[in-house]
Amino acid sequence: MVRCLDLAMQKQTRLPIGQRLKVREHRQFQEDTTYMNSLVDKIIAERREGAEGEQPKDLLNSMLTGVDKETGERLDDVNIRYQIITFLIAGHETTSGLLSFALYFLLNNREVLDKAHEEVDRVLGDELSVAPTYAQVRELRYVSQVLKESLRLWPTAPAFTRLRANGSGRKVPDRQTDLADGADADAA
Repeated sequence: MVRCLDLAMQKQTRLPIGQRLKVREHRQFQEDTTYMNSLVDKIIAERREGAEGEQPKDLLNSMLTGVDKETGERLDDVNIRYQIITFLIAGHETTSGLLSFALYFLLNNREVLDKAHEEVDRVLGDELSVAPTYAQVRELRYVSQVLKESLRLWPTAPAFTRLRANGSGRKVPDRQTDLADGADADAA
């Protein structure tokens, strides 16, 4: 997945002629994409086969069993595959970014690092072979604050919104703008 994502990012910055010259890279990208698709398709098929027993309450099960209230339609397996791959890539990128920035901020603030380290030792203990429980992770309040502050200082998926006056002096979301030419739809 990582190599596929990396190659996709590289493709966006090349001229078309540069793309045509990268035959081996294109072949690798196709192989990686095919592998990723077949792996997710296998997971979907396995989950459908085990549909008789108790199913976990997770995103995949929601996509497999969910029904659109207006149309009565279900998601097809190809759509579910695309959704899963999107979540995997988005989750990978945002999580790795968050952890990178949190570690950077911790290493540049020794007092905060020491306090977080003390909390981890107190809550999780010194036995590294035992995986932390959900309850223990929820007890890591200071570490949670560090992660939230890292996201505030350096969001991994920043969002920018614009507001405009609507004539009454009140600011409202700018949903009426055609971003392609910058013309206001209300002016047309």
